[in-house]
Amino acid sequence: MLSLRIDIYAWIPQPDVPNPIADLPGGVARWGPGACGPRFGGDNFVTPPANYLWNDTYRAKQSFAFRVSEWGMPATVTYNPGVAPGLTTVLTAPRSAGGKVCHELTPTVTKSFSNVSWQKADGWYQVRLRGAAHDPVPAEALAKLVGSIGTSIGNAVTPDLEWDLDLRIQASDTLPLGTRVHYAISSPLSLDASSRVFPRVRTSGAANLLHGLITVRRYPSYVVYVSTGSGAYPTKTVPLYFADADKRSLAEIIVGQTDVIPQLAW
Repeated sequence: MLSLRIDIYAWIPQPDVPNPIADLPGGVARWGPGACGPRFGGDNFVTPPANYLWNDTYRAKQSFAFRVSEWGMPATVTYNPGVAPGLTTVLTAPRSAGGKVCHELTPTVTKSFSNVSWQKADGWYQVRLRGAAHDPVPAEALAKLVGSIGTSIGNAVTPDLEWDLDLRIQASDTLPLGTRVHYAISSPLSLDASSRVFPRVRTSGAANLLHGLITVRRYPSYVVYVSTGSGAYPTKTVPLYFADADKRSLAEIIVGQTDVIPQLAW
């Protein structure tokens, strides 16, 4: 039996980031409570924990688990709650200056998709996870000014935080030539910092190999946990991919990048 669980988290690694709405003329009276402070609250940590059981806040997350009783048989999905948003907060000042929350909204989930399928021609299971969440504050501010058309404008000019994960699990520790070529043409400047932060173990002669691609925005930070097991439930978790945005600009959220997921053999 094969069991596998995938967890994706996205978070803002800074304590807080600029809120441009607060600098607009008219303040709260004109733009609503989203203008109540100069900073958006971040999640205030850089390195994620080694396990998907978080105590920290996040912008959005997605979890998906399945098991296979016999290789080549259809997978049984055991956990699939979809994309869950965190909380967007506006602060009265930077956290370092004692800023407090003056407004909060739940982000809008704009994309939530998950699927696992047996690909007979390739001899592997393919897992697709897609998620996206939208900052609601700009739309709320423009709606305060010009009504429902402002909501549409605010949504259009605010990029989603999003991910697109494509994983394959095969019963061999050797990648097909075509797959190796496909991976080789992906971004040579990977965002992945997982091998720098977490120990990486490659098991020779393993029965199963996981590999794939992920597309994320260059901001904020993302981590992908993969939990594996040979029984009914996964028992071992690895932080397999970590896109560290600590030194990158908030403006990089408009840019997407596709990276190769580090291989995991077990």
